[in-house]
Amino acid sequence: MILRVKDNLIMRTLVSSDAEEVFTVIDENRQYLREYLPWVDNTQSYKDTEKVIGEWQTDLENKYDYVFGIYLENKYIGNIGLHDINPHNNSGMIGYWLAEKYQGNGIITACVKSLTNFGVYELDLNRIYILCAVGNKKSRAVPERLGYIQEGIMQEAECLYGVYHDLVIYGVVRKNW
Repeated sequence: MILRVKDNLIMRTLVSSDAEEVFTVIDENRQYLREYLPWVDNTQSYKDTEKVIGEWQTDLENKYDYVFGIYLENKYIGNIGLHDINPHNNSGMIGYWLAEKYQGNGIITACVKSLTNFGVYELDLNRIYILCAVGNKKSRAVPERLGYIQEGIMQEAECLYGVYHDLVIYGVVRKNW
């Protein structure tokens, strides 16, 4: 599945043959990503990445998670996903990360907007939310720019490498999108 964001920017579902390229970007950005993402230390080889991509494919088939690689000019630069699809409540959560050198160019904002449109208009979701570490100002700026509402702070909601962190929850509902 491919979602076109801009002429030179797409999001597409990943396949096992993407594992080496995905792993390379993770490995090159390991220290940067590790600050806010709990899975980085569990990604030690492209085989680890290949296994996770297989899990994402199963989740996609079950319509539970939609995980996309972000490609700028056909170069893989990060991931975005619409996770934890809840068909009873018609809701889902967006998560994202981008290689450090591509930060600050509006790429994630454009991708989150596109994925929100996909969730609301294609998957018929009523509510989409985003969780960000309180201290992650760059990540928090994305939902704020797009009109998501800060709904609250979840105390010690995520444990990263033995330390608990508070998370800000941002949400948007169909009628406000």
